[in-house]
Amino acid sequence: MAGRLTLWGAGELLASYFSKTKEPPENYYLALIRQIAPTPFVSGAELDEPDGMGYARLRIPNNSVYWSNESQPQVMLMVENLSFQMATDNWGMIRYWALCNAEAEGFVYATGSLETVQDVPEGEVVQLLGSDLAISIGPFYAEEN
Repeated sequence: MAGRLTLWGAGELLASYFSKTKEPPENYYLALIRQIAPTPFVSGAELDEPDGMGYARLRIPNNSVYWSNESQPQVMLMVENLSFQMATDNWGMIRYWALCNAEAEGFVYATGSLETVQDVPEGEVVQLLGSDLAISIGPFYAEEN
């Protein structure tokens, strides 16, 4: 399932594209989220990420090696496979993801659900296929009454 922009992420996109008062980020930081689904208003400090246990957000460069929108112009798709560090303790069930602007806390650009919920016991390495992470904008138009 494709993720969606948060309100903060939409504001950053508009400010960088239309007024150029913001520069696009050089890197994103992918967070894994356990039980609490992120909302469009969530901050990076509020995410339900694994605590300690060898967990760290994954840095993803913002370039065409990692991102593509060849299939649909309103969807950006991760095209590289991703691997997190090995869990040094039980991370629990991972259900969601968030694309953030910082290694810790910070702000959230977009959030989404994982296609398959992953149980991450000690010694496991979370791996995501490139196609597991997509961000969409839309639908664009609604009928007027």
